[in-house]
Amino acid sequence: MKINIIYLYTEIQPYNIAIFHELLKRKNVAIHVFHWDKKILTPYIPPEIENVYYYKKSDFKTVNELFLTIKNLDPTIIYTSGWIDKDYMSVCRKTRKYLSIPVVSGSDTYWRGGKQWLNIIASPFWHRKCFSHIQVSGLWQFEYAHRLGFHAQNILMHNLSADTELFRKISIVQKERSYPKNILYIGRFSPEKGLKYLIEAWNAISDRKSWRLILIGNGPEKNVLIKNKNVEIKDYANQEVLTKYIQNAGCFVLPSIKEQWSLVLHEAATGGLPILASDICGAVPYFVINNYNGYTFKPGNVSEIQLAIEKIIDASEKRLVEMSYNSRKLSEKITPEIVANTFLSVLP
Repeated sequence: MKINIIYLYTEIQPYNIAIFHELLKRKNVAIHVFHWDKKILTPYIPPEIENVYYYKKSDFKTVNELFLTIKNLDPTIIYTSGWIDKDYMSVCRKTRKYLSIPVVSGSDTYWRGGKQWLNIIASPFWHRKCFSHIQVSGLWQFEYAHRLGFHAQNILMHNLSADTELFRKISIVQKERSYPKNILYIGRFSPEKGLKYLIEAWNAISDRKSWRLILIGNGPEKNVLIKNKNVEIKDYANQEVLTKYIQNAGCFVLPSIKEQWSLVLHEAATGGLPILASDICGAVPYFVINNYNGYTFKPGNVSEIQLAIEKIIDASEKRLVEMSYNSRKLSEKITPEIVANTFLSVLP
């Protein structure tokens, strides 16, 4: 039986490719990826892979043209990365109405209340008309999906995974000989990431004991960040390059003041880094345990961020290596294999 998988994405990310490779381990699988090609945030170009086909959304002038193209591909199952794109939502609704196949929405959004109540009210006429299942990132996201009215058996866990095979290649043993004194941030340089609080905390530490703070990424705050002499700024890098940075790092930090999930925490844990993170991040319950493999702090709380950094700086190399192995243990909770098989579990 031919399995034609349709993905409706806003942006394709490197970690999606690891899921594709898992799906392609099955016979007779073809993956068709429809994606935004305008107004994207990251300059990532996906690789060419046998039996994976890419379609630019801008090539389709109407929703009906997009739907008919997908229908002609004889889809077995459809996955959309969420409900932000109204055209994708219309395609999903048409699919539910005219084709008898599962339609799965991904969701990394957790319940906060406020405007989300509007989605709760609209869900019987919108979300549940478009999707048969929701595949969520974690426990916090499960609550939101359940409030939207999806039954527990139609809520799938999990939908996001780091490329664990790639990041496990990073050697912790090498760090046992000489532990690197670099604290690493990877992500966008934008206000919601809380980098100004991280910089303030870093500058408040009088004796950094030869540790360095390295920020990797791009975004609107780059020109401001680059003026700080106590911080090193590196450009956006692909995942192979990131593994080299992680190999030479001794800790990962994520000071976000708003963060639905943050897959980079999974990558850091898989790479064997002690982790410092704000407790607002949706992935924290999975990949950070206080005093085990890292420390959490309140978002925007400079004194707590400073204290967390100082705990790393003051720790012995033996303790940091121990925390590194603990991070890798936690990373095994979610893998591309688990995500791929969970997704396909809705098929008869």
